[in-house]
Amino acid sequence: MLITGCKKNDPTTEPVPVYTVPTTYNFTNANFADATTRLGMYTEISNLMKNALTGTFDAAKAKAMLTNTGAPFTTAAYNTSGLQLNDQFAPVFKTDAISFIDSLAKASAAASTPASRGKAGVGASSANAASKYALTSLGVNYAQVFNKGLMGGLVTYQIVTTMDAVANQAIDNTAIVNGATAMEHAWDLAFGYWGVPVDFPTNKTGAKLWGSYSTQVDSGYKANTILMTAFLKGRAAISAKDKATFVAQAKIIITTMERLTGAAALQEVKEAKAAISDNILRNSRVSEMYGFVYSLKYNPKRVITDTQYNALLALFPKSYYDLTLTDVNAIRDAVANQYDFNSVKDIL
Repeated sequence: MLITGCKKNDPTTEPVPVYTVPTTYNFTNANFADATTRLGMYTEISNLMKNALTGTFDAAKAKAMLTNTGAPFTTAAYNTSGLQLNDQFAPVFKTDAISFIDSLAKASAAASTPASRGKAGVGASSANAASKYALTSLGVNYAQVFNKGLMGGLVTYQIVTTMDAVANQAIDNTAIVNGATAMEHAWDLAFGYWGVPVDFPTNKTGAKLWGSYSTQVDSGYKANTILMTAFLKGRAAISAKDKATFVAQAKIIITTMERLTGAAALQEVKEAKAAISDNILRNSRVSEMYGFVYSLKYNPKRVITDTQYNALLALFPKSYYDLTLTDVNAIRDAVANQYDFNSVKDIL
C-alpha cells in the first residue's frame, strides 16, 4: 500500500488528507459494470464481423447491436441491460461506425472472389493460407478499421472526456448516490473502459482493447504502469477529497491515452513491415495502422493539430496495394516525431 499525506505547515492552506493508495483497483464502492457490459457488446460485434470471411456478415444486426435494438446479442443480459454503445460514442464516430460496417458488408458480399488489386473479396496470406481477410477493392480491412476506430471513438473518448471533467472538477464529488459520488463512479467507468483486471498488470488475463495494446507496446512505452498508477492514485484521491492529486492524475491519463494511440500505430507499423511482401496480410496490418491514426480524430483533448493529423493521413496511399516500404517508414517517422518515440520507434 502507498501512503499519501502531508503536514500542515501553513494554517491558512487547506491540509492535504492522509490516505492509502491500494495496489489493486479494489475500492470498496467501485462499480464499473456498465463499462464492462459495453466492452462485451463490442466483442459480440467483433465476432459477428468474422462472418465477412464466408460472405454471411449481417450488417443490419451489427447496426442493431450499436443501439441494442431488437435483442441482437447472444448474451441475453446485454439485451435487457438498458445499455447501448451508440450513446457513448464520440459524435462523429456514430456516423463513421455505420460507414465502416457498410464497407465491410460490401467486401463480405464479394467473399467468393479472391481479394486483389481493384477487386473486393476475401484474400489469404501468402505465408499462411489459413489467415484470411475480407478486403475492399483498395485493400482495406474494415473490420480492423472499425475495431481500432471503436477504441478511439468509444474507449478513448469516454476516458478522456471523463478525465477532462474531473480535471475541471465538473463532476460532483459530494453527494453519495448508490454508495459513491458521481466523480467516483465516473472514474470507475473510465477504468472499466480500459479493459484490464483489477490487479493489472500483475494479472493480464482477459485484458482487451486498450488493455491488450498497452501491454503489446510495453517494451517501448510503459503505459501499463503509467495508467494503473494514475487510476489508483486518482481514485484514492477522489475519495479523500485530495483535489490537487486527482486533477494531476486525470491530466496524466489524458496525455497517456493519446501517446498510447501513437505507440499502437507504431506497433502495427512494425507488423506491416514484417509482412511487406505479403499483399493480403500487409494490407490488413496497414488497415490496423490506419485505424489507430484515424481514431485520433475522436479524442477531444488531442495535442495533435488538424494540420498534423491530416498530414499523417495523407501518407497512406489510396490503394493499400500501392504501399511501399518507403511509405511505411514515412508513416513510422511521422508518428514517432509527433509523439516523441524516435528512440523506440522500431521496437514498439
